[in-house]
Amino acid sequence: MDRRTSLIAALTLAAGAATAGEKARTQLSGGIKVTVLYGHPKSPEDFEKYYFGTHMTLVVAAKAGKRTETSKCPPAADGSPGPYYRMFEIWFESQDDMTAITATPEWKKVVADVPNYATGGITRIVSKLD
Repeated sequence: MDRRTSLIAALTLAAGAATAGEKARTQLSGGIKVTVLYGHPKSPEDFEKYYFGTHMTLVVAAKAGKRTETSKCPPAADGSPGPYYRMFEIWFESQDDMTAITATPEWKKVVADVPNYATGGITRIVSKLD
């Protein structure tokens, strides 16, 4: 492939990515995102086992939100632990959608389960997407 063909291919891919990104932004615009930041647990092994074996099963059973994502926080650049151990995010269509979903018995089970594994505490942040 010559330089001109490479450039055209790269621009085509970039345009497609921009369109996909714009579509995602439009779909979630005006929605609500809840972020849960987990402090470092007493036993990371116990946390992970319970989180994925029990807690996330409850989240899936609640059939809530448009999208969920969980991630583990890496250490700081100097190798020390980061400020948080793990992060969970869930997106809702609107404030009303979030209020309705979090009022269900299934979601109340999710919330009631948090003290069973989150020995490092949590920080919850609710934000409006724009």
